[in-house]
Amino acid sequence: MNASTSQTQEIPPQAVIIQMAFGFILSQALSVAARLKIADILAGGPKSVEEIAKEASAHAPSVYRLMRALAKAGVFVRDGENRFLNTPLSEFLRSDHPDSMRGMVHMICDKEHWLAQGNLEHSVRTGECGFQDTFGKPIFDYYAEHPEPAKVFDEAMTSLSTTVGAAVAETYDFSGYSKIADIGGGHGILLSSVLKANPDAKGILFDQQYVVNGAEAPARSGVANRVETVGGNFFEDVPVKADVYLMKHIIHDWNDKESVRILSNVAQNAPERARLLLVESVVEDDDVPSLSGLMDLNMLAMTTGRERTTAEYSDLLTASGWQLERVIPTPSPMQIVEAVKA
Repeated sequence: MNASTSQTQEIPPQAVIIQMAFGFILSQALSVAARLKIADILAGGPKSVEEIAKEASAHAPSVYRLMRALAKAGVFVRDGENRFLNTPLSEFLRSDHPDSMRGMVHMICDKEHWLAQGNLEHSVRTGECGFQDTFGKPIFDYYAEHPEPAKVFDEAMTSLSTTVGAAVAETYDFSGYSKIADIGGGHGILLSSVLKANPDAKGILFDQQYVVNGAEAPARSGVANRVETVGGNFFEDVPVKADVYLMKHIIHDWNDKESVRILSNVAQNAPERARLLLVESVVEDDDVPSLSGLMDLNMLAMTTGRERTTAEYSDLLTASGWQLERVIPTPSPMQIVEAVKA
């Protein structure tokens, strides 16, 4: 067998399945690199393992093994002097990158996600939330009592919102709408992206009072003078009137009954023909590779929610005073589920 034949030979199925099974090790390696801020350390150029370990306050021989594994995965690269450099992939692990994913990569392998996902069998056997079975309470109640992992979660949502916010602002035509409300909008990153791209529009940021009190994104984006903050609980009431309502990664956290309650509360004060944009990962009922299937398993383990198909979103919207219009792809893993008040 010549070299070219050997290189093009298919990988044996047993090797493929083992490589997939070991995927959790790559996930953890990426998370550790994010926590140690290795991409930040390499921002100025190539460095030796000893230099990386010193700046990261870590064990040099073990750092080398971590870097070697991630270099084999294409995350970092080595030069001729055995120093490591960033790649186009690891640039997104830098804290200062405008589309940084460092917070999300850190969170996805923190203790809370790691242990809850390790309890996935319980969720699959029972349909119950793995996180609640593992930690004894729902995830958001847990975060309310544990500020450190809550901070990691907030940083992860911030990193995701930055990328998705730009994609939504680029994809959807907001021209002609004078008031845009972000429901459960956190620190206002999505809303700020949309308002920055639409200078004639004003915005309302709605979330729990302590959350909107810390919303810094509008000021950083130069749109604070066009943003009104409203504190509240979307399970109780959404006293907001707008032309367009944004909800990013909200409905996937909750089961159907809870989701209908939230969406009904939004509809209650929405003007006639108001638009609702759910920014979610819509599941297609096929076997084409997609991030949505894995995200759905994450929801199974972590929350009472789920990722949904277009038909499932249509049913939720109809039950809560909205009518599905279309699903719009974006240049991100998320889609926009557009609805109009019925």
